[in-house]
Amino acid sequence: MASLPEIQCPTCRKHFPADIQAPTMPFCSMRCKMVDLNQWFTEEIGLPAHTCDDPEQEDEPQPPSSPKEWRFD
Repeated sequence: MASLPEIQCPTCRKHFPADIQAPTMPFCSMRCKMVDLNQWFTEEIGLPAHTCDDPEQEDEPQPPSSPKEWRFD
């Protein structure tokens, strides 16, 4: 059997054999997986937000800011 390629854990940076069947992939352990999950929950990490300076170029319309602007058609 060929040896598994090594990858680096995104949490602790430890190198370990990459087993695609492991339930903790791409992390080296359940602890590292839970540390990463906690970072998402506490918003220490996240996806970058796209901000647009020109309101004409926004993809979605802005929601009404007051009940007077609500429409029930």
